[in-house]
Amino acid sequence: IWNQAICKNVTENKISDQDLNRRRSELLVPGSQLVLGPQESKIPILLIQQPGKVTGDDRRGWGSGWDILFPKGWGMAFWIPFIYRGARVGGLKESVMHSQYKRSPDIPGDFPDCPAGVVFAEEQAKNLLEKYKRRPPAKRPNYVKLGTLAPFCCPWEQLAQEWESRVQAQEEPSVASSPSGEDSDSRRDKLPCAPTPENTDLWSDEGGTSLSSCSEPREAMDTECPARVGTEWVACQDATGSLLCVLRSRKWLKQLSTWCGPSSRDKRAARRASGSGEPAPTRAACLPLLERFPRALVWVSLALLRKGSPEPHSMICVPTEEDFLRLRQDQLYCGPQESKHSDPFKSEIRKQKERKKVEKRQNKQAPTEREGLAGGPPAAGHQALTLGLWSGPLPGVTSHCSRVLLGFVTQGDFSMAVGGGEALGFVSLTGLLDMLSTQPAAERGLVLLRAPASPQYRFARIAV
Repeated sequence: IWNQAICKNVTENKISDQDLNRRRSELLVPGSQLVLGPQESKIPILLIQQPGKVTGDDRRGWGSGWDILFPKGWGMAFWIPFIYRGARVGGLKESVMHSQYKRSPDIPGDFPDCPAGVVFAEEQAKNLLEKYKRRPPAKRPNYVKLGTLAPFCCPWEQLAQEWESRVQAQEEPSVASSPSGEDSDSRRDKLPCAPTPENTDLWSDEGGTSLSSCSEPREAMDTECPARVGTEWVACQDATGSLLCVLRSRKWLKQLSTWCGPSSRDKRAARRASGSGEPAPTRAACLPLLERFPRALVWVSLALLRKGSPEPHSMICVPTEEDFLRLRQDQLYCGPQESKHSDPFKSEIRKQKERKKVEKRQNKQAPTEREGLAGGPPAAGHQALTLGLWSGPLPGVTSHCSRVLLGFVTQGDFSMAVGGGEALGFVSLTGLLDMLSTQPAAERGLVLLRAPASPQYRFARIAV
């Protein structure tokens, strides 16, 4: 199948369905086997075995099967026999749902650190925006009043940058009060991966962007990424910050999974975690990971504790002490609600409508007057505003609502396999470590989910 000449010959010399059916009708015994002799096509195929879900203790083997690759033009010839033999047909939507049940990233939507993922997110946001504008304002949600800044996209870079600044602001008072404040400042100003002869090789591209690779034992550096297998890269933008990246080191992911705590459904994992003697996720234990990955994202899975069906672009937030207190008092407590926000663009949209009315009246003037107006200077341009959407640069995404934002959901729906809502997404590594270090042991790993068009928060358990 890798030989282009063979594949081209098989495609060009294929007998048409019309000719094949005509020969079958000319058989003396209807239904007998048709022997083509030398004209019988020899089709090269490629079989790829898919092991399915291999991690975790639940639904292991889900998605196992075979991928079959044919030369061009032979798809329909095998499609119909496969359907008659019990094969099921699925499209892009079913492929995303299949990835959700396997708890694996979907290509390319769940790779925000690669160019294909960025292009896919931009196209998806454009399509969702056009669909939103086609509905009348009275029949669509007002995301500004709901407190949803980005209902159609996920600002990963801004999220990671704000969490880095947030944690640094929390550390400044303690650093100023400590006698070794100068050493702490110098350590914080260093790059996430300081270039040393023992553990770092440094490259520089033509634009001056440096790429530093932190060495680590090869068995602990399996990143599960085709472009980064065996090596963990940290792209440094300048001396003050790093570019967005996704944490794929199995060593650190296992540590984060232990810190998040096993779910209540997995009793065997709970017994293993209780007897392993792992240290608690304190700030001192999280410091090495924060220094190496200040702006990293972590792939997580979420399971709702109660009713609810998560949606894509849902917000993953940090619960407060009051939320935990109400949950202890009432086990059926679903979660808090977001208060109604004010719309700062309401007056501007009203003025925009008035300007459109004035322009419409001017267009009804005499042709001579329109020609005279056309020769004059153009009016000052105004940015078109959309009712219900935030216009201009986004403010602070982490602190815009009553609950601190931790990340976003990329896949989410009601799972028929477990009979409850499940979701997959990314959270800020810095925010996740900050949340785990402050949560009590009994509620460690609990977060809040809120759909873009709903003010209701719902409790969910996070797992790495």
